[in-house]
Amino acid sequence: MQLEQPTAQEHDGLAGGILCLRSGTEPADWFLDQVHALGAIEWAPDGEPDDEAWLAQADVAISDDFDGRPVHVIAAGAAVPRALLLAARRPDQVISILAGDPEVDESNPAYWELLRQVHTPTLVVVAAPRPDADTSQAQTVAGGIDNGVMVIIDGTTAPVHRSNPRSFAEWISAFMSIAEGLQTLAPQPREETHA
Repeated sequence: MQLEQPTAQEHDGLAGGILCLRSGTEPADWFLDQVHALGAIEWAPDGEPDDEAWLAQADVAISDDFDGRPVHVIAAGAAVPRALLLAARRPDQVISILAGDPEVDESNPAYWELLRQVHTPTLVVVAAPRPDADTSQAQTVAGGIDNGVMVIIDGTTAPVHRSNPRSFAEWISAFMSIAEGLQTLAPQPREETHA
């Protein structure tokens, strides 16, 4: 487990922490701009664990570094499928997913099944250096999730979180606030009383 900051910070009154999820192959400063601008914590798993071991490592990271508070998960590229996995399997731990330029395996039926299991508000931000840029993978993520939306940042190269960090931060900051607002509107479980 690799963390880039010792403690989670609150950002603009958000109740949840902000976890920047690396796939393990990206450099340690992959989310440097987001760590500094948003007070996020960057995390990558130890080694190349299978899904269950990865989830166990993520559970420990969230528990230790965010005191068990739910988090907003920022992921880019190849890390996006694991962010989706976390939201599907641990919905109580994830307030929102903020996915930049997702790389997904559309030929894998398990990917489509995973999308059906995600109900967490999800913002997909995709770079479009040219008007004819292929945004189909981003569209499948946003379109395959009940609460998914997509934003295209024109004239920007991938990865969008590094090539245009200011615009990326503005979009995700607004979305995190919206996701937390939606969370307060969700029906709360009612206790039964017996007289």
